[in-house]
Amino acid sequence: MTLGERLKIARENKKWSQEKAAEKVGITKSVLSNYERDYRDPDTKTLKRLSDIYEVSTDYLLGKEEKEKNNDEDNPLFNTINEALQELKDEDTLLFMKDGNLDEETALLIKKALKNGIKFVDDLKKKE
Repeated sequence: MTLGERLKIARENKKWSQEKAAEKVGITKSVLSNYERDYRDPDTKTLKRLSDIYEVSTDYLLGKEEKEKNNDEDNPLFNTINEALQELKDEDTLLFMKDGNLDEETALLIKKALKNGIKFVDDLKKKE
C-alpha cells in the first residue's frame, strides 16, 4: 500500500473531507489530493502534522507498520485516558476548558504529555 493510499484511509477513518483535513493541516485541498494520489510526497513537517491529526504513526503512513494505532474502546489505556479527561472536565476549574471542550492546540499538548508519561512509565518498568 502506498503513502497516498494510507493517507486517504486515515482521513476517511476520521470521516473527514479532503477540505476539512487540508484546513486542519494548513495546506490546500489540491495539495492533499496530490498526496493521496501519490503525485507528490509531503515534506517532513507536513507528514508529522498529518500523522498527528489522523492519530496514526508516521511509520504507519510510510508503510513501516501494517496497522494503524489502536484506539479501541476495549483498550485499558484508552479507557483510563477518557476517565481522566472526564474527571478534569467535571472539575470545571481548568483554564484551558471552554464550554467543556478543549481547543486543538491544548488537545495536542495533552497528547504530547501523555506520550511522554507513557514513555516514562515504560522506562521505569524496564529498570525493574
